[in-house]
Amino acid sequence: MTSTTLFGARISDLTQDQLISTVVETPASGGVRLLVTMNLDHVVRLRRDPAFRVAYSHAWAVTIDGAPVFAYARARGLSVPERITGADLVIDLARALPTMRRLFFVVSAPAIGEQLVEIFRARGFPRDAVAFASPEFGFERDEGQSARLLSTIREHRTTDLIFGLGAPKSEVWIDRHRDRLGDVYAYGFGAGLDFLAGATRRAPLLVRRLGLEWLWRLGTDPTRLWRRYLVDSWAILPAIREDLAGRAPHGKAGLED
Repeated sequence: MTSTTLFGARISDLTQDQLISTVVETPASGGVRLLVTMNLDHVVRLRRDPAFRVAYSHAWAVTIDGAPVFAYARARGLSVPERITGADLVIDLARALPTMRRLFFVVSAPAIGEQLVEIFRARGFPRDAVAFASPEFGFERDEGQSARLLSTIREHRTTDLIFGLGAPKSEVWIDRHRDRLGDVYAYGFGAGLDFLAGATRRAPLLVRRLGLEWLWRLGTDPTRLWRRYLVDSWAILPAIREDLAGRAPHGKAGLED
């Protein structure tokens, strides 16, 4: 697989269908295969979070999620086949993953985990093949909680580890514990799991096609998201300046051999 570089990250040149086929047909080997979906918030956080930069540098595949990031990539003339969002990817993966795989979800609330278990059992997954954990707030800074979560994931014989806690928490935790997770595909889907479980309504299709899903999310959860979208997002401008100057703040990342 080849790739192109954006904000220092090596972006996969696979379409969504090709990426899913790779995941479905090729079992993970050689450790953790972390898949990340780059949006505007990721680009902003990469400039100020060293641990997030390290996680990106170890990623197996990076796709472009955010509409502004995709528009910038196209404006630069980069060879990016399509925009692949985490919310779309998790839905298609849910349909495509073979029932012999062993799924483990890390979610923000037990109700979401319970709903996901029911969804995959209805798809034909054996009762013991789907499990979840909803760790306490701050678990990523607690060695004891992290150790217990690791033990549970490994005892489950997990093949696909699916986080829905948002960035950079999901990606950083996965990367910091990659030596103990074994051979797994790992995904940081954030709100994608909430959409899949039906806990949160996604923006209408027309809004998504216009690249305005961020505005929909802001309107539905302004208290949590106003700063991300109305204040922090402006940091994309110096990130673009650095990218155009060839100064990647975090070196090469994504789509390892």
